[in-house]
Amino acid sequence: MLRLIVRRLLQLVPTLLGLSVLLFLWLRMLPGGPASARLGERATEADRIAMESALGLDKPLWDQYFIFLRDLLTLDLGVSTRTGRPVWEEFTQRFPATVELGVTAILIAVVVGVPLGYLAARHRGGWMDVGAVSGSLIGICIPVFFLAFILKEIFAVGLGWFPTGSRLTTGINATEVTGFHTLDGILTGEFDATGDALWHLVLPGIALASIPLAVITRMTRASVLEVLQEDYVRTAESKGLHQRVVRLRHVMRNALLPVITAIGLLTGSLLSGAVLTESIFSWGGIGSFIRDAIDGRDYPVLTNFILIIALVYVLINLLVDLAYSLIDPRVRVH
Repeated sequence: MLRLIVRRLLQLVPTLLGLSVLLFLWLRMLPGGPASARLGERATEADRIAMESALGLDKPLWDQYFIFLRDLLTLDLGVSTRTGRPVWEEFTQRFPATVELGVTAILIAVVVGVPLGYLAARHRGGWMDVGAVSGSLIGICIPVFFLAFILKEIFAVGLGWFPTGSRLTTGINATEVTGFHTLDGILTGEFDATGDALWHLVLPGIALASIPLAVITRMTRASVLEVLQEDYVRTAESKGLHQRVVRLRHVMRNALLPVITAIGLLTGSLLSGAVLTESIFSWGGIGSFIRDAIDGRDYPVLTNFILIIALVYVLINLLVDLAYSLIDPRVRVH
C-alpha cells in the first residue's frame, strides 16, 4: 500500500507542473495582462511599464515562470487586485464554505444514489426501477442553477421552511475555530450553531447534489446488473449462501469499483459546479469569489485558485485509487 501511495504521489508532480505552465502562459496571454488589471483602464503607458517592471514582467519568460513557481511553493500567491488582501488569506477564509457544501452534496448523492441504484437493479423492470431511471434522467437534464433557484423560491421564499442564503443565521453565537461551521459548533459545544449551519446546507446541498445523485444512481444500477450476471454470483447462490452475504461480499463489493471512480470525479467537479449554487444562495465560498474575480479580471486570484483547486482534484483522485486498492486487492498487485 505504501508503495502505491508513493508511486501515485510521484505521478502528481508532472501533472501539477504541466498545469502550472498552462496557467502561467494563460495569464500572460489574457488581454491587458496583470499590469493593466492592477492599474485599471485609465493608466498611462508609463504607469503600465513601471508596473510591469515591479511585477517582473519585463524579465525573460523562463525567469518569470521560475519566479511564479517559487512563489507557489512558498505560498506567496500575491495580492488580490480587487480586495487588496493576500490571495492565500482569501482562499483559506472561503475554502471551508465550499468544502462544507461539496461534502454535503456528495454525501447526499452517495447515501441516496447507491441504495437507489442497487434497489433499481434488484427490481429490474419494476416501478422502483422505472422511477429511479426516470428520476436520474430528470436530474441530469435540469441545470443546477435552475434547480437551486426553484428550491429557493419554493421552500425558502414561498414556504419559509429554510433560510434563503448565507451559512448562518444573523445573531447566532458561533465561535470560529476551523472555518467549518458544522464542525466548529461541535468543537466549542455550540450545538445550536451546528444545527443552524446544517439547516442552511439543506437547499444548496440538494441543488448541488442533483447531477451527482443521478449519475451515481445510474452507474450503480448498471454495475449491479452486470455483476449479477457473473458466474461467481450464481455459484455463491447455488451453494446456499445467505442473500445478505451474496449481496455484500460478491455483488456490492465488485459493483462499487466503477461507482467509486465516478464519485471521485464528481467530487472534484463539485468545486466548479458550486459557482452557480453559491451565487444563488449567497454562500461566500470560493465559487462565488472566482466569479467575481473573472468579472474584475483579478488574475492573481484566478491563477492561484485554479491551481489549488486542481491540486485538490488530483488528491481526490489519489484517494479514489487508494479506495480501489482496498476494495480490489488486484490493484495493489498491478
